[in-house]
Amino acid sequence: MRRFYSIGLALGVLLVYPAAITLAGNAGESCSCKNLESLQQELENAQYQAKYFAELSRQLKQFEDQLIKDKKDPTNPRSGDSLEVAADNEWKRLHAEQYRPPHPNVKDYTGPAAVDMPRGTCTQSAAALEALRAGSPCKEIADITLEHEAQHRAKCTKEGAAKYWARLPSQFTAEEAERYEAQATAMRKQLKRVIDEGTVTVEAEMEMRVFGPQFDVTYSYVTDPMEMQGKSSPGADDWTLKGDGHQAGTIKRAKIAGMNCKPSGQINDAVASTLNTDGLRFSLDESTTGQAGDVKLKCKGGFGMSMRPQGETGGGRLLDKQRLATEVSKDTDVSEMDFAKYIRQGGMSVAGSHKLKVQLVCPGQ
Repeated sequence: MRRFYSIGLALGVLLVYPAAITLAGNAGESCSCKNLESLQQELENAQYQAKYFAELSRQLKQFEDQLIKDKKDPTNPRSGDSLEVAADNEWKRLHAEQYRPPHPNVKDYTGPAAVDMPRGTCTQSAAALEALRAGSPCKEIADITLEHEAQHRAKCTKEGAAKYWARLPSQFTAEEAERYEAQATAMRKQLKRVIDEGTVTVEAEMEMRVFGPQFDVTYSYVTDPMEMQGKSSPGADDWTLKGDGHQAGTIKRAKIAGMNCKPSGQINDAVASTLNTDGLRFSLDESTTGQAGDVKLKCKGGFGMSMRPQGETGGGRLLDKQRLATEVSKDTDVSEMDFAKYIRQGGMSVAGSHKLKVQLVCPGQ
């Protein structure tokens, strides 16, 4: 999660560095989607650290094996080097060069800057662990973090402190990789849960003005909020939510051949939305199908009618690899959308905005 280990072979302690203090923790409450960002950061840190420590262990093992080989040759200038000291120095060098966690300061963590396990023992300060728990953003994050520490203590106790601390840095970092792999699995499970317990809604509104010689019409399209349905599954990191809704299209203003025209009626579309996510990012696709309904214009000298065919389809990707949050809003210039180029090919200009909102609503909100 947020912690990483500095193998204190020279200092005689095992240091655990949490995130720096930010906002107030609330570890007594169960995590909900209001803790979405904290859970996402914890997951991404754990995923990074699992891979990082596994690779670091591989590099350190290679270094240690080579030094063991060199020490067997009395003519080698490194034959007199201490394996423990040299390996510890190599660990410190590699760590300083390579360690770049994605979230050094996890949102809403207020716990201690370090918790240590004195070299030669299998214990940690109860007060420090309690401060770590109390400073976590929510209960499950605290539980997962403390379980990480408990597993280290359990391993030390099972092997015996003397054997546990006699290991080389490659073995300590291999242990860390295992612990962070388990931590990432637990964090992902909680992230899925809080999203599943919330309600995802999608809504949109577009106002578009099409104008040119003898033509100036402003259209409005409103997609009512739709509730997305779908749950994650234990066997996959990605899952899909689907929603069905309605879009109404009207003409707000119209001026044709110098005449102000009075609009009426509306066109209707069935809207189907598909949201794919892994809890960290998401993509949103939309498809529309024309339904019964037309718009009319009453101008001086007569009427005009859209005569829009039913069953007409459209759609496309509205958001791609967007960071999932409790509210995501996107305001797009209509002139930059794909269909605008076809309008311009007909000698018309187009302006306006398309506003899209995706919300994750927590239970009770």
